[in-house]
Amino acid sequence: MQCPRCNWQNPAANKLCFSCNAPLPVKAAKAPVQRAAKTGTARVFPSIWPRLGATAIDAIFMAVATAGLAMAASYTYQGLTGEAGPVLLAIAAGLIGWLLPAFMDAWGSGSPGKRLLKMRVVTRKGGSPGLLRSVWRHILKYTLNVVLPGIFHHIQQTIFGERAMHNSLAGTHVVSSHADPRAVLPAVAQTRAVTGAGRFLFVVFGVAALVLVGMVIGVIALDKDEGDNPLRTEVIHLDLVSDPVRMLAEGYYQRTRTFAPDMAALGVTQESLKTSGFSKLEMNPVNGVLRFTIAGEPATADAPSLGGKHLVYLPELRSEKKGGGVRRWQCGSDDIPRADRPYSCRHEAGALAR
Repeated sequence: MQCPRCNWQNPAANKLCFSCNAPLPVKAAKAPVQRAAKTGTARVFPSIWPRLGATAIDAIFMAVATAGLAMAASYTYQGLTGEAGPVLLAIAAGLIGWLLPAFMDAWGSGSPGKRLLKMRVVTRKGGSPGLLRSVWRHILKYTLNVVLPGIFHHIQQTIFGERAMHNSLAGTHVVSSHADPRAVLPAVAQTRAVTGAGRFLFVVFGVAALVLVGMVIGVIALDKDEGDNPLRTEVIHLDLVSDPVRMLAEGYYQRTRTFAPDMAALGVTQESLKTSGFSKLEMNPVNGVLRFTIAGEPATADAPSLGGKHLVYLPELRSEKKGGGVRRWQCGSDDIPRADRPYSCRHEAGALAR
């Protein structure tokens, strides 16, 4: 290194000039070149349009999965048993297809729509939502949001903002997959909390939607056209005309705390029984079972009939703390096929009928 005072050439390690003892200038160390680290530049919360696009993609995926799984379950059952698959089996398989995006949000990298549009669902701590949280979010999203569009969307935006009702009530957030991970937690922490009144209101709406869906499924699965089966229609009629006898049996038990031993104890005559469509009434004083024998000719191959068959009613009692008495009657039969009985009369009487 050259001395600035006497121009003496010194070794690079010297700090003082060998000739004049002057301090030598310190050469600045060359800073290592650092490559700029690639950090996420995307905004943490996606706008409404990518989220709507992801919802549309997921809806198409759910429709295909629901139809495919329902058909596969029905065909598999038919192939194994040789009979048509039950409606409830197809509904259960379709329900799994409808919930597939929720399973993928909980256990995978996100639903198909979110993966294609680079989004993911996280909790307040930045982790993936669990199964129950994800399913609850999915149900809220695809019931109230889709079934009640329009003004409902504006109402929920007023209370929940862009985060939407299903995310607020489920405790989740939709964030961009390209966002800086260090920016996600602070952004999530700054989101507006939901008021207690708003949370309660929409939980009530969510429960009402679930009840409505359950009722629709029950009607589709269980309420078949009663006019297609004349025997089932006749059972419904006989169930109605036997109701006065059951009311007399309830009154007798309420008064005596015992079951009636015979028809005379109830004031029922053989003539009044025949006018109701029955030829005989057997009563069990031990368990209170009523066994009605249906009047008419027995069935033949050419003429289906309920003649000679039986309707059985098993009393279900209330606890003494609630006043005792008969709570309801379970309708069934020991010789009428289930296909010829309505859903409300599917109790298997078995040995209790005798």
